[in-house]
Amino acid sequence: MKNYEKYLIPFFLLLAFVIDGQLSTLFINLTPGIIHVSSHLLLIVGLFSVLYIPTFYNLIMFTIAGFLYDIYYLNILGIFVTLFPLVVYLIDYFYQSLKFKRVTNQIILLVVVFMLEFGAFLFARLFELSNLSMFIFVVYSLVPTLIFNSLSLLILQPLLEKFFYITNKT
Repeated sequence: MKNYEKYLIPFFLLLAFVIDGQLSTLFINLTPGIIHVSSHLLLIVGLFSVLYIPTFYNLIMFTIAGFLYDIYYLNILGIFVTLFPLVVYLIDYFYQSLKFKRVTNQIILLVVVFMLEFGAFLFARLFELSNLSMFIFVVYSLVPTLIFNSLSLLILQPLLEKFFYITNKT
């Protein structure tokens, strides 16, 4: 890893973290009724950073991001501190056996966003932070979130490939 990458990638992750919060708030205000769309640009950037920087460094960065996420959004420490490193490890595990292609990125993103959202829902139910039913969560939160993040990856993938110097000539 080059020296400037140690500073540039965490800054890029912090920028994705801030934009995530703003987009999620925007979509909460724009969507009708109880539909809840969560932006996960941080995970989309994580798809690329796993390939480009060492796993240990990624785990540290995403643990810190999970800590900030817990403090900033939930005011309860532990849910995303646990889930973000697991998600990064899962992405790394997938890329050990799968090639980096746009289709595999879409599938991995869907699995990772599902795991993160569903894990956060289960933790919220476990700690009695929510009494939302499973059906309402899946229909009004999980499905719109998966669709939005899948479309976001389609739009952002060429830009992120240029940023992370990845060429897909396979």
